Amino acid sequence: MDVTRRLGDMGFTAIRRRTSGGKCKPHFSLSFKAGGNDITFGIDTTRLSRSDDQYFLITHAHTDHYGKSAMLSKRSIASDKTAMALELRHDLRFEGMRFSVGEALDVEGVEVKTYHTYHSIGSTAFYWENEVGVRALVTGDIKDHKDLPKCDLLVMEATYGNPGDLSCIFKDDYDAFEAALGERHVGFGAYSFGKAQRAVSLIREMGDERPIEMDRSALMLTRHLLGDEAGEIGRLGEFDGGLCITSPWSLDRLPYGMKKYVLTGQHYYDHPCICISDHTDFNGLRELVEQVDPKFVIVYHPEMGNSVNFAKFLNQNGREACTLADLSPVRQTTL
Repeated sequence: MDVTRRLGDMGFTAIRRRTSGGKCKPHFSLSFKAGGNDITFGIDTTRLSRSDDQYFLITHAHTDHYGKSAMLSKRSIASDKTAMALELRHDLRFEGMRFSVGEALDVEGVEVKTYHTYHSIGSTAFYWENEVGVRALVTGDIKDHKDLPKCDLLVMEATYGNPGDLSCIFKDDYDAFEAALGERHVGFGAYSFGKAQRAVSLIREMGDERPIEMDRSALMLTRHLLGDEAGEIGRLGEFDGGLCITSPWSLDRLPYGMKKYVLTGQHYYDHPCICISDHTDFNGLRELVEQVDPKFVIVYHPEMGNSVNFAKFLNQNGREACTLADLSPVRQTTL
């Protein structure tokens, strides 16, 4: 497949940029024409330099989507919650454009629509058309694809995109989570941004109004991002220690005798795991593609591994798809 020509026929150029040392910048950028203008959207990538004049679509605030660098550009674009999370996590001011997920934005005359992906608070999918009417959809990481529109060019993640790996097929185990809440003293291991807020929301939805003790980072983010919806929360040791949330690597610091669980779709932790994932599984990824019905798919995250597996699956089942490795020779921009 000639990826350059295929994308060119759709009115897009995919750009992987190199530094002076020859290393590719994270993820990639899409250039296109709209309203007579040449526009470039960086997809969860970093700046080449302070003078880098592309627009930066920041789908969410997890570090592997590189918002720390892009947030310093006045052409960065992120939801209000994503911008807030980036500011809290990195102690830097977000310099770009903010919006509430669901709003439409005007970027040099291009209408960019935004959609929830339910991955982490503020996570956003971006949708727009180029001047030849080709519809592009960039998902970022996905938990639920129910809101996403049909498109022609789909840019998507594939964290759990290997159909041959049974660990990529799962469902959240809410029953196990609720049963764990029945323990008098229980601690959950959860990443401070995203999973910790999901855990707090689930605890309150399940009717548990106990005070929740949290580690410093998770507490700060939860207070700002959930506000009153979090209920009574405080630092570790502030209450009676009945219900705690800390990082998966800090569970052993919680009191001996407390029941401890890691909230994850992974299976490589020392403590028992309860499947509460911020991602959709392989079946969800497959259903997403069926729903939005693209003519071409770029699987951009992760760079290797399951992105290759998922692109191969799509190609074997009647969909044209490529990975970042296929984009490397398309066009390079050097510092």
